[in-house]
Amino acid sequence: MNQAADQLLLQSLCRDLDEVENQIAELNAERDQLRAQLSEVVERLGGKVVIQGFGMLQMASPSVVVSYERKGLEQLVQELRSAGNTILAEAIEQNRKESMRTGGLRVVREK
Repeated sequence: MNQAADQLLLQSLCRDLDEVENQIAELNAERDQLRAQLSEVVERLGGKVVIQGFGMLQMASPSVVVSYERKGLEQLVQELRSAGNTILAEAIEQNRKESMRTGGLRVVREK
């Protein structure tokens, strides 16, 4: 294919993607509304309900999620090493976990 044909193909595919994403947004809004209604009913019924053929609906209590900023911890480990506290630096590094993210297309929409 030539570059002009690829540009036309990309424009067409982007329009299709836009259409699908709009449909997904509508479905997400509908899902959110249904979940809000379900939450109200489940709350009235005591916070936990089993629906035969569907599953269990249960209200989850609010919780706090704790996380640490990676760059700050890496800087702390470096400072500990510089100060001669390698045991503590190594103890922190032993808890470091890495996970791979697959590469792929990144779409940044115009504002």
